[in-house]
Amino acid sequence: MRLEYLLTSGMFAIAIFPFVASAQQQQEPKAGFSFDAGKATQWIQLAGAEEDGIIIPVTVNGHATFADIDTGSTLPGVALISSKLLADEEKTGDHVVTARAYGGTAHFARGQVGSFVLGGIVLTNQPVTVTDMRLQRDSRVGVSIGLNLLSGVTLQVDWEHHRARFILGGDLPKTTSVISLALDERSRLLTLDATICDVAVKAVLDSGTDSDMHIVPERPELQRCAGKERSDIRGTGDGGATIKGLAAIPALSVGTRPFGPVIANIDTESGPLTRDNISTSIGLGVLRRSNFVLDIGNRAMLFYGPDRAPKVIYRPRVGIQYREDGNGLLITHLMLNSPAAASGLKAGDRICSLNGRTIASLDGVYDSISPPAGTSVRVGVCGGPTITIVAQDFMALPGVRDKAFPEGTLPIVEPTGVGDVTEAFARCQGEPGAETAKACSVVLNAPGVANFWKDVARMKRAAALPGVVTPGSH
Repeated sequence: MRLEYLLTSGMFAIAIFPFVASAQQQQEPKAGFSFDAGKATQWIQLAGAEEDGIIIPVTVNGHATFADIDTGSTLPGVALISSKLLADEEKTGDHVVTARAYGGTAHFARGQVGSFVLGGIVLTNQPVTVTDMRLQRDSRVGVSIGLNLLSGVTLQVDWEHHRARFILGGDLPKTTSVISLALDERSRLLTLDATICDVAVKAVLDSGTDSDMHIVPERPELQRCAGKERSDIRGTGDGGATIKGLAAIPALSVGTRPFGPVIANIDTESGPLTRDNISTSIGLGVLRRSNFVLDIGNRAMLFYGPDRAPKVIYRPRVGIQYREDGNGLLITHLMLNSPAAASGLKAGDRICSLNGRTIASLDGVYDSISPPAGTSVRVGVCGGPTITIVAQDFMALPGVRDKAFPEGTLPIVEPTGVGDVTEAFARCQGEPGAETAKACSVVLNAPGVANFWKDVARMKRAAALPGVVTPGSH
């Protein structure tokens, strides 16, 4: 059953999502949203390769596209959206948003979408952040969903069946295996407790990076843990220096969940990731090793399901770092000890073809420029020679087993009750009577449910049992 409600009074200034302003602040047309609780409990098939991220189908202004989930983004509005999806009148370029990223500083504009559909959630006339940049390695992705939207829902990802769903915030039952989350007060990033070897750390949860971990800068006690075996890549990107090297971490635990060995991106020179001096982040490489439920409203997370051994698919094997600049691929750096570094290529060269195919965009480039070890790639330099390079696994690190969990570790089973609050909310919209009132009470008594939904459940319960005073209704 679908619930629809338009924000029309100051009473609903406390909304389902923190980015929705009160009606007194809204300009016409008013911001609104609807929630199909029955549809929300249904699974959405993930799109693309899981190495590219948590990618789901969405609809923007009636146009079907894809969105990735980035828990490391705190940009304003419901999402970061490609300017290609918006009409000119929906872009307000005079309001510029500046954001820090691993590669430096990026600049974005503000805008507005008429409609945004995500599973059972339909948002109308909502603010967004707009960019002209490509959002993802998967060129179909036109939207990136960050913490603002995720704070109002519970996200469940089932890698085993390649699916996800967005249910009511506060829908993760508390168990001994649940990991507590926090919001960094200054950066507003999501953090959790982790252990690297025997060192306790605070870490940012960042599903927007495909690596296992970032450590920026490296703490002395972590240097002893990571060991001396390193692959020094001295990478650069559009925003400046990024990763300085890769190191093998023998053991990582997040809460009570052990993850065994991981690969950490190390930067010994840059500052911390947050203003509160948090220097560690956990990325998609770790999240891919286990199914999980993320309930930001309830400040809780749970990993569950079978051991999923990590598969390093996107590890560079040629050693060319590059960016698209409108005239082929500009080589920004050649990785240390890589086949490319010994090939005669140099930073500043432009690549116009790969294996005889002219490069018009980044689509399909990675598979060509980083083939399996032992195979070759023919790199055509613009205005220069074509150089054949044999790929090698030069970034392999000793001591890292292809195993996610220590031997004998038992997987945590999926908790019962995930989705129960959402299903109760659907029943709360039924005909007046005791059963409807009972369902509304489930929503009202659940921790972490956004105040807006509790306000609706309170009104529905009052209507279901006329004459009965409900909490907060007098």
